Amino acid sequence: MPHPQPISYKAATAGELVAHIWPEARVEDEVSLAGDASSRSYARLRLAAGGAPTACIVMYLQDAAVAISTEELGGPVGPGQGGETAFENVARFLDSISDTAPRIYGVAEDRSLMLLEDVGDTPLWEACARPGPSAESWFARALDLLVALQEGAAAAPQATQRDCLAYAHAFDEKLFGWEFDHFIEFGVDRASAGEPLLRKAGAELRALAARLAGYPRVFCHRDYHAWNIHVYQDRLRVIDFQDALMAPALYDVASLLTDRNTPERIDANTEHRLFSRYFESAIKHGVLKLSRDEAGRVFELCALHRSLKVVGRFNYLAEVKDKRGYLAFLPFTIATAKRFAARVSGIAAVNSLLAEHVKCPSVNR
Repeated sequence: MPHPQPISYKAATAGELVAHIWPEARVEDEVSLAGDASSRSYARLRLAAGGAPTACIVMYLQDAAVAISTEELGGPVGPGQGGETAFENVARFLDSISDTAPRIYGVAEDRSLMLLEDVGDTPLWEACARPGPSAESWFARALDLLVALQEGAAAAPQATQRDCLAYAHAFDEKLFGWEFDHFIEFGVDRASAGEPLLRKAGAELRALAARLAGYPRVFCHRDYHAWNIHVYQDRLRVIDFQDALMAPALYDVASLLTDRNTPERIDANTEHRLFSRYFESAIKHGVLKLSRDEAGRVFELCALHRSLKVVGRFNYLAEVKDKRGYLAFLPFTIATAKRFAARVSGIAAVNSLLAEHVKCPSVNR
């Protein structure tokens, strides 16, 4: 059953927002949580009395204009109805097709903060390391959920789709190209590479962008990986979906199976089995209409694109945002980029950049 729609309230603090939603409740404490690469920050509120849950998550939006935009798209994505953020908009859409998104209890009128259902502290990545089901079985569940989300999104009424901001934006040639350029700009030692090689690599990547943009698109989380899927009360819950858009069906599969240091849990043979599981299910449920060979090629291109984009992004976060923690993942991400680049024909210059000129600074510097 869909959750009730959240109401916006005039509130400058999390305590004020709690008081609006649960007038008899009290906040016992607030504990900051690990953040991500965005302008958002999070804390857990412990609540008591007044019909409130025992805990909820407060999401602070440091800059609402940033929080409802993506740099790649060149400006704000939204706002939607009543000035809602992309997070609210996509959460509402997901709520109409599944029970995976955390419930939004309430939102400050100025969109500076919102209170969310607490879906725990155990990302899929950590669940894989605990006694019990294997990493492969956890990732298989995540792929089954992905097929269900793709199928539910495709079956949603057209009016519901039109109301979702994800359907207004697509991974088109321009966006794929922007992210490839991000790799060239921040992920490569441009001085050592030299302009002739950079130009050749740029041309190769523009051709790949055009190729990727030509594949059929489905609803795409865009950051569907083992840190954005939480295991809570033996259910999978999906977070950080505010950048959802339309993209090739294999994009989220590539994100899940190859992101960051995922190869530590999912080796090449396991990756192949999980890809097969997704392919067979996606064909059965009608969300994929490609041959097995073509789907494999799209998966490889999406994995290459995403790993190159991440190499650029993590270097950008370190150099421009002074967020150096992500540099620890660069060796894994570069290895993934090299692995998939070796499978793609016509990108000799890109392979040269990866072999000799990719940037991999130390996280401890």
